[in-house]
Amino acid sequence: MLKHENPNVEIINKYLWAVRFSLIPFIPQISYKPDPAVPLEQVPGQFGPDGIMILNKDYRYFEIVKKGAESVMKLKTRQIEKELDSLRRYHANQPLQVIYRYCLLAELERRKVVKNHGNN
Repeated sequence: MLKHENPNVEIINKYLWAVRFSLIPFIPQISYKPDPAVPLEQVPGQFGPDGIMILNKDYRYFEIVKKGAESVMKLKTRQIEKELDSLRRYHANQPLQVIYRYCLLAELERRKVVKNHGNN
């Protein structure tokens, strides 16, 4: 994964970084290969193999996803699951609720990746 020297990469915390996905072809340390069928501005983020979530600064709702991801990372797994249950129960499908659900699910997945990466 990428070291901290690249000015195109914003290090939000140890496991949360942000970069313009349109610049990834010029950042050889990031191995993410976007799906050519999906416009980059529609991709909120991507995981690295070490559990670092890289948020896409080109994503329209980047600032909302960034705030959501930062707050969700502070929750215990039990709290994340409780929040997801609440969203399921009320069929939340407003844009902010969809982004929040994405952040919750992404954080659960990120934790699995970190746990599995640590076991190698």
